[in-house]
Amino acid sequence: MGFYMGRITWYGHACTLVELDGVKVLVDPWVTNPASPYKSVEDFVKDVVSVDYVVVTHDHGDHVGNTVELLQMFKNSKLVGIYELANELGSRVGSDRVVGANIGGPIRLGRVTAVLTPAHHSSSIGHPTGVVLIGSEGSVYHAGDTGLFMELTLLKELYNITVALLPIGGHFTMGVKEAVKATELLRPKYVIPIHYNTFDVIMTDPEEFKRGVERLGIGTEVVVLRPGEEFTFK
Repeated sequence: MGFYMGRITWYGHACTLVELDGVKVLVDPWVTNPASPYKSVEDFVKDVVSVDYVVVTHDHGDHVGNTVELLQMFKNSKLVGIYELANELGSRVGSDRVVGANIGGPIRLGRVTAVLTPAHHSSSIGHPTGVVLIGSEGSVYHAGDTGLFMELTLLKELYNITVALLPIGGHFTMGVKEAVKATELLRPKYVIPIHYNTFDVIMTDPEEFKRGVERLGIGTEVVVLRPGEEFTFK
């Protein structure tokens, strides 16, 4: 086991800071989304201080978010994403700050390993993805934007997911019913609902999701976070 505890901070929508083995990975960094406690990038940077990697799951504006501005402020951060999108965003901050990859196998990010996973969604630049982050405290799966798909069972078998972050808002992604089934396929120790209540079209009740998972009886704990709230695990 590592010296650190794993920590996840959700800032609303899909924007999530994952800390594993002391490595800080910010996923889909729309830090100024309507649900976020931060109304400016500057305030976010002042509080968070540093980020090692920024992962962008696909090219939609609500997931690219404040990526370029953040990379300009976090001078030592590197951008991770599907090859074409990473290079496109990296052209604005320097190609030496880009880790362009693809869906498949391990990407070494210091003490943490990342794996880009399939996501059933759309994207104009490169394929949409999710990401699994693996460290000594456990593995964290951020699904990005996706519908339900059977290959989630492979993520369970390969990576023994500790924490899954799943969209539940519907319309563009899984809704509650589909996310409950995804939880059944993944069997994580914890599941955190994301990508809901940011806009009218994705309004939903996370407690309905929680009840649905609890009815499965698989032992997964549902952790409903408020934007800006953190969750530690080991």
